[in-house]
Amino acid sequence: MGTRSKAFVIEFNKTVMGMNEFEFMLDNELLSEFEFSPIEYCKVKVDLKLFKTESMYDLKFDFKGVIRAVCDTCAEEIDLPIDEKFSFIMKLSEANNFDDAEIIYIARTEIEFDLKQFLYESLLLSLPQKKNCDNLPEPKPCNQEVLNKLAQIGLEERETERERERETEREEPEEENRDSVDPRWDKLKDLLN
Repeated sequence: MGTRSKAFVIEFNKTVMGMNEFEFMLDNELLSEFEFSPIEYCKVKVDLKLFKTESMYDLKFDFKGVIRAVCDTCAEEIDLPIDEKFSFIMKLSEANNFDDAEIIYIARTEIEFDLKQFLYESLLLSLPQKKNCDNLPEPKPCNQEVLNKLAQIGLEERETERERERETEREEPEEENRDSVDPRWDKLKDLLN
C-alpha cells in the first residue's frame, strides 16, 4: 500500500447543508489497494448524492459500469454490466461506531470520511452470484470447447444414471420376496396379539 489517496474522501467542511453531489471512478487503481481482491478489472462510475443536515448525512450511491469476471460455466473472462444502488446514513455522535451496517456514527470532531472500503465492498456485492454469459449480448464470448466437453460429460452421466435405474428395476423383485419372508416381521406381529 502506498500513500493515502484522497480520491474517495468526503471532507465535511466542504459540504453544504442540503444536497451535495460527488462522482467517483472505480478502476484498477482502487483494486490495487486491496491485496487479495477477487476482481482484477473494473470500470465503474459511482454517482453519490449526499444530503447534509445538522445531525446527519444521508448517502445514496448509484453504481454503473462493468466488472470483469470468469464465467462460472465456460471459464471465459467476461465483462459483466453493473447497475446497482446502495445507501447508508452517517449520524453525528460523541464517538465513532461502525458496528451497524446501515448507520455509521461518527464523532462531531471528524473532518473527513474515507469511502474507499465501502465502495470496494459495494463493488463486490454488485457481482451476481452466478456469473455467466447468459445475459450478455451476441456474439457471446463463450468458450465452445469447454461447453462441448460439459455437454459430453452430461450425456455420459445421464447414460450412467439410466443404466443404474435399469439394474435397480431388475433387482427389486428379489428384494420384495426377501422382505415377505423375513421372520423378524412375524415376531413383531406376535407382539400386537
